[in-house]
Amino acid sequence: MPLTPSKRTLAEAVCLPGDAGRKLGEVETALLRQWLHEDPACPSRVLLAQVAQTQPPIAVSIRHLNRLRVKWRLNRRKGRPRQVIGSRPVSSGAEVVALTPHLACVGVHLFADWLDHQASFAPVVTLLTQAIQAYKSAHPDDDFAL
Repeated sequence: MPLTPSKRTLAEAVCLPGDAGRKLGEVETALLRQWLHEDPACPSRVLLAQVAQTQPPIAVSIRHLNRLRVKWRLNRRKGRPRQVIGSRPVSSGAEVVALTPHLACVGVHLFADWLDHQASFAPVVTLLTQAIQAYKSAHPDDDFAL
């Protein structure tokens, strides 16, 4: 009884001869390699979203993408991607301002403003200012007057 050759499927007829048994054809592989060369730090999930938007969509999994990255030596580093130097995460709505104080003792001035708003310290502040004025009048030539 002679064996009859099986009919070739449509998928086999469309594939190039070098693509037999492979998941991706040469065109799809070249397209993936181009995308990975353009942005090697691109996460595999983002690349998979790009692949899904192609016409016709390329049937590839994240695992296959990661294996291709390793094969082509375009894989990302392990762990979370680093932040760009000089940029820190900022809460939404807040502006980042680089401020260089012109005063040598910023804390003293902030503390003085805070004391002005505290009613319970008013008598203490009055006594301190009187003591400072008395010291300044008694020692006018001091370098470090109170």
